[in-house]
Amino acid sequence: MRHWSAMSLQLIALIVGSLTISTLLSSLLMMNNLPIWWMIYIPVLYLSTLLIHRASGVLISIGFGVYFFIMMSGTPIPFIVQLLILLVVAMLTILAYLLQVILFRSQFALNVAEARVSQLIAVDPETGFDNRNRFFMDLEAERDRLIRSGGTFVVTFISLPLLNDFEKRYGLSEYEWFLDYFSDELHEATRRTDKKYRVATDTFAILFPQTSLEKAQIVHERIKPLLHGYSRLDSEPLVIDCLDKSFEVTLENSFMSLDEIRMYLSEDEKK
Repeated sequence: MRHWSAMSLQLIALIVGSLTISTLLSSLLMMNNLPIWWMIYIPVLYLSTLLIHRASGVLISIGFGVYFFIMMSGTPIPFIVQLLILLVVAMLTILAYLLQVILFRSQFALNVAEARVSQLIAVDPETGFDNRNRFFMDLEAERDRLIRSGGTFVVTFISLPLLNDFEKRYGLSEYEWFLDYFSDELHEATRRTDKKYRVATDTFAILFPQTSLEKAQIVHERIKPLLHGYSRLDSEPLVIDCLDKSFEVTLENSFMSLDEIRMYLSEDEKK
C-alpha cells in the first residue's frame, strides 16, 4: 500500500510540474513576442516519450534546441532569455522522461500484483474446488515429485455438458443446488489426498497421487450412478450425462502425458 501511495504522489508531482513548466514556457514565448505555435513542441515531446520511447523525447528536444538557436540568431531577444527558454525545454524533457519511467514501473508493479492475486485466489467460488491455475501448478509439482520418487499418478477429467446452459434451463437455485450436490458427492467418492479442480464451466479434474489407472476407474464407477440418479429441487429426476477422460502419468511418459493433458484441455475449451 505504501509503495502504491508513494508512486501515486510521484505521478501527481510530475504532472503538476509538467503543467507548471509548460505554463512558464508559454509565458516566456508570449512575453518575448515569439511564435506561440512553438508550444506544439510540448505535446509532441510527451506523446513521443510515452508512446514511442523515452529517448525519443531527448532527440526531439535537441532538434527543437537547434531550430531555436537558428531562429534566434540576429534577433534582439537577450541571450539570457534564450538560455532560460532552453533550460525550460530541458526541464520538460526530464519531466517527460521521468513520467515515462514511473508509468512503466507502475504498470510492471500492477502486472506483478495481478499475477500474485491470481495465484492466491485459486478456488472456484461455486464448488470450493481449486481452479484451473492451481490445477496446472499442482500438475507440475506432482510430475516433479514423480521424477524424484518414481511411481505413477492419474489425472481424470469429468465433463458435464449440461452445465453450460444448466442455469438458463432450470434457474439459478437449481444450478447452485446441483453444484453443491455434485461437489459433496465428489468429495465423498474420492480420498482426502485426491485433489479436485474445476478447470472449465462444465469440466472438473481429479488428480490421484500414487494411483494406477485401474484404481482411479473405481471413482468413475461411483460417480456415474450419482449423476444418473440425481433429483431436482422439486424431486423430479434428471439424468446428467457424464463424459470422462483419464491420463496415467508414469516416469517414462511424464513429459509427453503433461503435453497431452494441456492439449486435451485446450481442445475441450474450444468445443
